Amino acid sequence: MTPRTACCLLPGSKCGTRYDALRAWVCKWTGKGVKLVSLTGDEQGKTPFFAQPVGFDGRCFYVALDMGCDTEKLLHEACHFFLAPKERRNLVNYGHGPGPFKKIDNEESDNEEVAVSLLEEALAPYFQLSPARMNLPDYNVANKRHLDWDACRATAEEAFERLKPTLAELQAPGVAARKAH
Repeated sequence: MTPRTACCLLPGSKCGTRYDALRAWVCKWTGKGVKLVSLTGDEQGKTPFFAQPVGFDGRCFYVALDMGCDTEKLLHEACHFFLAPKERRNLVNYGHGPGPFKKIDNEESDNEEVAVSLLEEALAPYFQLSPARMNLPDYNVANKRHLDWDACRATAEEAFERLKPTLAELQAPGVAARKAH
């Protein structure tokens, strides 16, 4: 893994997201580090990067270079941390798997993934992350029949309410406060 600069911060980037504010907020409120990396060879299939360009090893959020937005990827991973039960917050990828790292079943994993995406949608305006840069809430689930949208929405809204006090320092000109949906 080779360290790199966030795509959002590269010279000439027209991204417009608040990556630096997000990184500072994530580190402050999770107590975890953030590493932006480029992967080479077979690193994509190894811990913590199984099928995704993001991962969490229990100590640090890793964001690999791909065609996606680094702000979106980091915010999504932080939302996983905020929604994972305390006993899973130090597990590789929060116990979502695969293999020996999997600690929860597909139904729990699928519903948590949707709740994570809904929380991400609520937090995105604070970091000027547009909906166009985000995946649909159910893009990464094993079985859409597992989903309890009402429970996922309630979980995301509850987490957003808990996180609101941490967002006060992020208010900046042009960034409107976001109400839970």
